[in-house]
Amino acid sequence: MEWINEKPWYGLSVDINPNISPREMVYKVKLDLETSWNPTGGVRPGRPKSYANQEMFQFFKSFTEYGGVPLETIGTLDNGRIVWALATLKEDFTLMNADSVKAYLLLYSRNKNRDNIEVYFMAFRPACGNTLQIPSKARTFFKNICRRPFTKQFPFISLEFHKFDENIIRKTKETITHGREAIIGFAKNAECLINKKVNNPIANRYMFDVFQPEILKNLPSIENKEINELANIKTKLGIDAITKAPGQNLETNCVTAWDLLNAVTYIVDHVFGSNQDSRLRLAWFGSNAKIKERALKLAQNL
Repeated sequence: MEWINEKPWYGLSVDINPNISPREMVYKVKLDLETSWNPTGGVRPGRPKSYANQEMFQFFKSFTEYGGVPLETIGTLDNGRIVWALATLKEDFTLMNADSVKAYLLLYSRNKNRDNIEVYFMAFRPACGNTLQIPSKARTFFKNICRRPFTKQFPFISLEFHKFDENIIRKTKETITHGREAIIGFAKNAECLINKKVNNPIANRYMFDVFQPEILKNLPSIENKEINELANIKTKLGIDAITKAPGQNLETNCVTAWDLLNAVTYIVDHVFGSNQDSRLRLAWFGSNAKIKERALKLAQNL
């Protein structure tokens, strides 16, 4: 396969100036088209889509402004069903003076009415273009207070626009603070992982443990024979990525626990899935996000 290291959201997003209006954001990601999120076509009865998406972006904009983190990128997945935005944090870090990791806040809505907003924090490694959700104590769910209620009488949507009050501003800042703390904690864990050397048998067992844990129960050792006979395609891809994925072994010829983790997150972001849209959707919001979570825990326990 061809190994690449571009951002996994390449082609699915646009970079923006954080000062543009919610209406401009809707236009930039082509959500101004009424059929973009409704598979039956036309306007969904009772919920004018253009208002819903503008008010969702208004929430994104208010949240990041009060949180002190500038919006950088916005995008859509699954024909506009999922809308997301990335804001940059200041907690970037570098390992071994060469391996940089960027920190992001990810806001997204997969609720068609845009009533709900979800939040998590993410590390992005440019060297191989992979991402990893970082667990935190931060609140992960917000009601979209910018969403105006629909009425059956003209003008059909309330003229009242809800702004962030003191309570939601406090919750916003608390969420950002918890996220920053989680990224700082992850930086320390990453430092430990990059200093934890592993040999080939440990590396092979790790990949089996990530993708085929049931195989390890009756397998005392894993050599090339066992890999060829027992490994499924995902395990084989993971083993290959340990040394072949972009950015591996930046400063040393020995394999580390950091290499193992990044091999898994790389193939989840860039290989799994039938196309780029499905890969990103599964890696960020679907079942493959659980694979990354498991890979992180296993790497820390090596």
